[in-house]
Amino acid sequence: MRRRSWIVAAVLVVSGLTLPARPAAAAVTPVAKVNFQPAASAVPAGYTADTGAAFDAGRGYGWVQRGTSTPLDLTRNTRDRARAGIDARLNTLIHVQYGDVGGTNGVLTEGAWEYAVPNGTYQVTVSVGDQPAYDSRHTVRAEGVLAVDGFVSTAAAEFRQATVTVAVADRRLTLDAAGGTNTKLNYVDVSRVTADVALNVDFSDAATAPATGYVRDSGGAFTAARGYGWVDLGERTPVDLTGNGRNRNPAAGQADQRLATFMHAQLPAGSAGVATPGAWEATVPAGLYTVTVAVGDAGTAVDSTNWVSIEDQNAIAAFTPTATTKFATATRTVRVTDGRLTISPAGGSNTKVAYADIAGVAGGETIPAVRTSTPANGATGVPLTGSVVEDLVLPNGGVRAASLSSSTVTLTRLSDGAAVPATVITSGGGDVINLSPTAPLAPLTAYRFTVTGGVTDVTGKPFAPYSMVFTTASGGTTGGSVAFDKTVGVATGASFTTLVTGPDGRLYAGTLDGRIFRFPINADGTLGTATVINAVRENASALGLPGAPARSVIGMVFDPASTAAAPILWVTDNYEYVGPLNVPDWSGRIGRLTGADLATYTPVVVNLPRSVKDHETNSLAFGPDGALYVSQGANNAMGAADSTWGNRPERLLSAAILRLDRARLPASLPLDVKTDEGGTYDPYAVGAPLTLYATGVRNAFDLVWHRNGHLYAPTNGSAAGGNTPATPATLPAACARRGYTGPAVPGLTNVPTAETDYVFDVRTGRYYGHPNPVRCEWVLAAGNPTAGADPFEVAAYPAGTAPDPNFDLAGTYDAGLHASADGAIEYRGGALDGKLLVVRYSAGQDIETFDVAASGALSNRTVGITGFTGFSQPLDVTQNQGNLYVSELGASRITLLRPRAS
Repeated sequence: MRRRSWIVAAVLVVSGLTLPARPAAAAVTPVAKVNFQPAASAVPAGYTADTGAAFDAGRGYGWVQRGTSTPLDLTRNTRDRARAGIDARLNTLIHVQYGDVGGTNGVLTEGAWEYAVPNGTYQVTVSVGDQPAYDSRHTVRAEGVLAVDGFVSTAAAEFRQATVTVAVADRRLTLDAAGGTNTKLNYVDVSRVTADVALNVDFSDAATAPATGYVRDSGGAFTAARGYGWVDLGERTPVDLTGNGRNRNPAAGQADQRLATFMHAQLPAGSAGVATPGAWEATVPAGLYTVTVAVGDAGTAVDSTNWVSIEDQNAIAAFTPTATTKFATATRTVRVTDGRLTISPAGGSNTKVAYADIAGVAGGETIPAVRTSTPANGATGVPLTGSVVEDLVLPNGGVRAASLSSSTVTLTRLSDGAAVPATVITSGGGDVINLSPTAPLAPLTAYRFTVTGGVTDVTGKPFAPYSMVFTTASGGTTGGSVAFDKTVGVATGASFTTLVTGPDGRLYAGTLDGRIFRFPINADGTLGTATVINAVRENASALGLPGAPARSVIGMVFDPASTAAAPILWVTDNYEYVGPLNVPDWSGRIGRLTGADLATYTPVVVNLPRSVKDHETNSLAFGPDGALYVSQGANNAMGAADSTWGNRPERLLSAAILRLDRARLPASLPLDVKTDEGGTYDPYAVGAPLTLYATGVRNAFDLVWHRNGHLYAPTNGSAAGGNTPATPATLPAACARRGYTGPAVPGLTNVPTAETDYVFDVRTGRYYGHPNPVRCEWVLAAGNPTAGADPFEVAAYPAGTAPDPNFDLAGTYDAGLHASADGAIEYRGGALDGKLLVVRYSAGQDIETFDVAASGALSNRTVGITGFTGFSQPLDVTQNQGNLYVSELGASRITLLRPRAS
């Protein structure tokens, strides 16, 4: 992750005038120096010995199993080489990955080292290396940030030291060797990085002394030496606006000296000064800042429309002064990531900036905040039926869903402040904030979106406030002449997830807690009184499964052999996720319900992998070959472990479409498919019942076999902030199985942009973009193959990063950014015959349609069809005759859509 230098702007008072000081480096305070060594070895001066003991809260440091918080004793892995002439710190070491050696004099379980610290920013120096034999590829990550990457010792260079700056958000600084081979750690130095920023700027002409406690800015171009100044509004290159400053006193009689003076950021042509529009920037460390900006003119001029944005937020929008209201002031808490805080007048006309107060927010690295907004601040042409979706910085875990309300997240009309009725939600993973208006917005109208400090994360920590402004498009519809009439809430009172019509003509609805509701369908399409089937819950209780009786039913499909009298219902059921990151791994199942009332549940496949949140064993679909196809969700955001997803790694069967050949199932059920941590299942074995059909499918809620013979999977892409894996110097054995030789791929940490959501035309043996190192899959999405704009690229990769050789670009389609593309069907009959309908749970909260070609190609993505908008977290859809049924998780209801006669 690239970062500008950590620089602090300060002020000096000389002879009564306040002058800017040269920028100074942030303070670095030593916290700990730890040497890894046997207990009997001498401890180097100034260091504390770590002898491989398991983590102990009382001691405050020690070893755990990598990827977990389980204490791990590695005392058998310490060594002292006792060589003469060697730095004492380098003579000793600990094997972090002794299992790679093949020896017997150590602990085979891979470890990670943790040190208890307050949350904050830390500078970490590590050393790795050893004497011959040079049998290691040393790799060290600190808080997921790569410090040493595949270093191999030689006689000329046996050791390598590296220093990185990292943010700690969970009160433990963690070192691990993920991606390395037999990494040997010598020592670590840890220091706290702090930076106090306080910069108050009075904008004025060059002759006027600034207000007390302020530095004067009279239009000078930005320079690194001063640490602030003006840049061209478009090109962001330094520009000198000296001559654009004004002082309206003494004529104005303005008592507040800060308001008596100002700078023209957009001087009208023909005025005395520089007409080039400018933005103002200051060099600051990355972090959160509270910034107050004032605009206006103490004189008689009222010829301005003042706009001010600070970083990616709007502070002042369309303020036009009057004779009685000359000034506007606003305060925003903004996040700086590139080392420069920017104040911009974009959108305004003759904006006049009076002063700015800038203060760093203590502990900003631990405060949840908005990362990016869709639409962005200042966006125009925004669709009338779209949603506002915020990618988040989540140092402590996901957003607390219960804190999202009409008072904590708001959308208002800019002209009069009128509130827009809307639904406010988060994703299943708690990693976005989504506001969806309940009715179309007005065309060509400006709106303000705001996140207040009333929104909290799951630990109760308030979000940094956020505010931005956008303007809608001119209007018009895209849905065409097709229309459906909506009957809201034909069933209510349960968290309905998945829907399917049975061979008996009744509607079946699964729920988050494991119940299955069976509804008779009335002649007009409404639903009668349900029978509740509890077979899944009863079986979970009988087996004593964790979390029982609750089990989330996500997938349901009737066996092709089902009849009205003898139904056979296949389901996926999972540990119910209710918020904390504590869902047990290996807790997914595939089961079969039989009997006239589906009262008998038979576990068929058990120990499927599971994320700590809502990525789980999802949908089911029978293929034309009679096999059962299953969507298995990913365990993390972007392929490598990350704290938002509980640092759980991918498993051999995760992030994939699986194929179950029922003819190969063992006579004695269930089939145990646990692949590691004691499990031995091999999906590549000859005759394996459950195999990998396609891989890299991150989180496909639903599967649809279309009559054209193609399998479609609407799939959730990741929010920003995830990590991707790096190819190790020596590729694992899994690569030989698939013949993989490249590309070599760098790992990414805290990827700054979100993926879109997808619909995949899934083909056997192909890869769909979610990395899984266990399967030798390293490249996120389409990589970044050229310096230009590439389809589904990840711009954080260096240009030239090729996609995985198996990546199916032709079969990858865009379902919309932050859509949460979930339930899907092929519509049969009427004007939509053959089209693919996809429910969008998040952005839009609607149903979109795709045209489907006989070749499998999708085209003409359409939104805005009458009746297909305005849902509350819609999750799934099914068809009975011409009618559609939609499960709305946000309102605990099922809604009926009837096709309108043309």
